[in-house]
Amino acid sequence: MERFSPAWAESWKQALNDSSSYRFTARKWKGPLVLRVLGSVNWWLDLEAGQCNGVRSVSGEEAGQAETVLAASASDWNRVLDGELAPLVAIMQGVIKLEKGSMIRLSRFSKAASDMMDLAMRLEAPAPAAGPDPRFAPQPLPDPVVHTSFRTTSAGLDQDSLPMQLYHKAKKLGVWDPMDIDLRADRADWVRLAPDEQDVLMRLLAMFQAGEEAVTLDLLPLIRVVAREGRIEEEMYLTTFLFEEAKHTELFRRVFDEVVMRRDDLSGYHTPSYRNLFYEALPTALSRLDTDASPAAQLQASATYNMVVEGTLAETGYHAFYSVLESRGIMPGVTEGIRLLQRDESRHIAYGIHLITRLVRANPSLMGVLQSTMTDLLPVASATISELFAHYDPMPFGLKEEDFLQYAMDQFGKRMRRIELATTLDQSVAE
Repeated sequence: MERFSPAWAESWKQALNDSSSYRFTARKWKGPLVLRVLGSVNWWLDLEAGQCNGVRSVSGEEAGQAETVLAASASDWNRVLDGELAPLVAIMQGVIKLEKGSMIRLSRFSKAASDMMDLAMRLEAPAPAAGPDPRFAPQPLPDPVVHTSFRTTSAGLDQDSLPMQLYHKAKKLGVWDPMDIDLRADRADWVRLAPDEQDVLMRLLAMFQAGEEAVTLDLLPLIRVVAREGRIEEEMYLTTFLFEEAKHTELFRRVFDEVVMRRDDLSGYHTPSYRNLFYEALPTALSRLDTDASPAAQLQASATYNMVVEGTLAETGYHAFYSVLESRGIMPGVTEGIRLLQRDESRHIAYGIHLITRLVRANPSLMGVLQSTMTDLLPVASATISELFAHYDPMPFGLKEEDFLQYAMDQFGKRMRRIELATTLDQSVAE
């Protein structure tokens, strides 16, 4: 059956209507969706409440009348349908363009969109091989280490490696003290804010506070894996990584103690999707490394931590703080702390991209682990943003959900493009 042919489209419609999973995830989806194959055909999907009433080809003019239009070249659609690129990842990267429609709406139906594309993939997918893929089998931990030599008294340190460059930057740029930040003006600004303005900032602060504590607690298994593999340059850098996360935890606690003046339980500000990510997914991915040191487990841990927690959600959170505080010229101490914190996190993200790139270069099949991890977690990240906005009507400070979802997409897409580029270039060029 030729892909993108009328027979293929009819089979896709039937698959959608036969799928109980799609019927559930798309039960609130109403309105047509157009998938444009650039330079070829526009497929109009008549969708309503978990059913597909028809799939037909339409002209470009008619396609523009649909509520949502997604467009990509035939080669990029084929990458998705061949399983090389996860649908949601493709949208977040901008490989598939949202030509028309709401990113808010699309993010809320990300699981339905994923189910839709999975069913299209299965129209031609070969039967899966029996048993688990041995490439991704858990790797037992090595026996206790007995040193027979030391890098620094034999080969020396690789000063040109990215981890060593990050280590040297951390020594110069990461040595700042949260106790040195003057928060007196911040307290004065805080008491002048309206109650709803205080509440939304408190929600952001509570999410960052718990997030920084979580990564401080959860990082050790990754350090142990790197140390067991004898990667001294990476371990040296990761010692600064953990130190910085501890300082970030201290910074936000100072804000609550001295600016917000709250010492009660703030976990009520943590929404279901936030809890899914920080209470479950993050510690699960990192603690797994204590019993499974496989490259797949390392990649999943780094993707969860560096790509989603730091590279997508935290970056979007910084954007929210700057949008509020800098635009009004208030809370200079918190603003300065966020600036220093973000500078630290930029090194953390750079290391995560380095680690993922190193792992994928050694085993290109691991790109599938990255894609599946992102497919699982990106809807959780976008839902975390949406759940924050859902608490307010109107949203204080004039913040717009669509802007922040788009910002999160841009941050994620930028890093995914760096990884894809780096896996095809020499290390020296990529870094």
